[in-house]
Amino acid sequence: MAECVVISDEITGGSSVAAMLEKNRCTVCSLISNKGLKDPTTAKFDCLVYSTNSRTLTPEQSYQLVFYAGKLLKNPEVKLYAKRIDPSMRGNTCTETQALLDALGEPDRVAIVVPAFPDLKRINVGGYILVDGLPLQKSLAGLDDMRPAQGGRVAELFSEKFRYHTEVLYLKEFIKGTEHLSNRLKELAEKGARAIVLDCTSQEDINTIADAVLASGIKFLAVDPGPFTATLARKVMREAESHKAANQKIFGLVGGISPLIAAQVEKLRLEEQVLLISVDSAALIEDDQRRAAEIDRVVNEYLAKCDEYKIIFVVSDHLGATSQQILTYETELEKTGRSSLEALDLTSSAYGQIARRVLVGDPNVKAIYSTGAEYTLAVCRELKSSGLNILGQVLPLTAYGEILGGDFNGLKYVTSSSSATDASTITASIQYLKRKMEI
Repeated sequence: MAECVVISDEITGGSSVAAMLEKNRCTVCSLISNKGLKDPTTAKFDCLVYSTNSRTLTPEQSYQLVFYAGKLLKNPEVKLYAKRIDPSMRGNTCTETQALLDALGEPDRVAIVVPAFPDLKRINVGGYILVDGLPLQKSLAGLDDMRPAQGGRVAELFSEKFRYHTEVLYLKEFIKGTEHLSNRLKELAEKGARAIVLDCTSQEDINTIADAVLASGIKFLAVDPGPFTATLARKVMREAESHKAANQKIFGLVGGISPLIAAQVEKLRLEEQVLLISVDSAALIEDDQRRAAEIDRVVNEYLAKCDEYKIIFVVSDHLGATSQQILTYETELEKTGRSSLEALDLTSSAYGQIARRVLVGDPNVKAIYSTGAEYTLAVCRELKSSGLNILGQVLPLTAYGEILGGDFNGLKYVTSSSSATDASTITASIQYLKRKMEI
């Protein structure tokens, strides 16, 4: 029997969730008929996604279809139940959520509603769905189920159309950490909430919610467009591997002065819980003593703080530098008598040394990200690697692979060209690595 069961109201949405689940190395079956639900061959799949094709039906009709499917799919071996909803809130969202809860028949099971799809620029803030920064009502997206809720807030929608008690948790609860959020979820569930709607602005928020839900120990039903369900599946489908992955870290290196890469780092800072350690670029091109001292400082700062973070980047203090900062650096370069090419070689090799010392000092680092050919080359040389075993593409100009040979053979690696202009390059790479590492 499948360990993950998802019910969607139409086939394309169901297939999109199935694709996300497949990225977790799960086998996934997407079905559209009752006959398929009863077919014993479907028991061979890790995940089962069933589409009721009820998007355009009346609330009463959609309730019956979802309730019937939920009854058929209920099984003690299932670790995760999910109701896929449209990212634009089209369809009978509340009715179908209620139907699945009723089918599962457990009065203490709570619908955890995370109506966000950050990759599609759909987030939930203050209970409002924003599409590319605009309220849903002002976007081109459909509003089928949102029309009756004049305020346009998901919490109000559930309060109006959901039969059971609804609560809402806003972004301020996230700032206090996973443990606080977990306690709040447990508290609301114990008070009788059957649906809890949560704000969500990024994949990192989704990770935090998933961790909090699992830590709370409550029985739950995931209700979202797909990313929350996929994140939960990654965490619960392979418990032994998830436990092993709990302390794994990702280490990143970003040098240079590019304002485009500076924007990528800023997006990373906003969307992930990441420690950014600044590197004094001028110090790396001075005399050997100053250079060694700066490398020591960066590595020591990493080792002092690494237990608090799963993602740590060392970044150039010249990223997005002003013309005055660049002029100051060039003045320092003239004083050393070195060419810009020599300075780049010194800088990149220093980053390579930092990477090697970090890997030696922190065995929990299981993946590296780097930007720019010079920096990736320097890391490979320091690790005595003959190169990278390329295993996939994250984005154009961004490749995923593993270190080939040397002291850290098999270490996961994402390398991106310095000409990659997508502002999401680094965040997409981190999410890609998380999926590969199952964290």
